[in-house]
Amino acid sequence: MENKTSALQSVTRGLMKTTREFFDLNEPAKVMPASQVQRFAAQAFSRHYRVALNFQGEEAPLVGHLTRRLTGSRYLLQAYRSNLYRVVDLSQVTYLQRA
Repeated sequence: MENKTSALQSVTRGLMKTTREFFDLNEPAKVMPASQVQRFAAQAFSRHYRVALNFQGEEAPLVGHLTRRLTGSRYLLQAYRSNLYRVVDLSQVTYLQRA
């Protein structure tokens, strides 16, 4: 019975995915004003919040901590539970949220 349920769920998910792609029903990307991104980034840096950053041209957000401020609008981001570091220019960030 369990195999039938998981097979049905996978078929349902696949059908939903192809329907979204066919009709282009993907949700529109969230975009924040630049001033709000800068304010939230400064707050996340000063309060050591874990944040999720959505970048232009990338589908999945990158979650981590802003560990160092490099210049006015550039930060060093350490990915959550990873050794990955990325230099973040806030002009490339479309959406920032606390994770």
